[in-house]
Amino acid sequence: MENLLKIGLLLILIGFIIVFASSFTSKSPNVKAAGGIFIGPFPIFGAFTNKKSFYLILILAIILFFIFSFFNR
Repeated sequence: MENLLKIGLLLILIGFIIVFASSFTSKSPNVKAAGGIFIGPFPIFGAFTNKKSFYLILILAIILFFIFSFFNR
């Protein structure tokens, strides 16, 4: 269990480094984003910059909801 925690924290750190480094190499100022969180098994949608990003997050949230529901039986 302790190894999984270390691996998870390492993956989060690597993700932050990749996002931070890509902000310097990006030449396009047009950024499209969307975000949402899960409280328990229920998705709550935060902010989005366009409809396409929102629909992508919506579809991912629905898929994750069913995955969480399936594995919590």
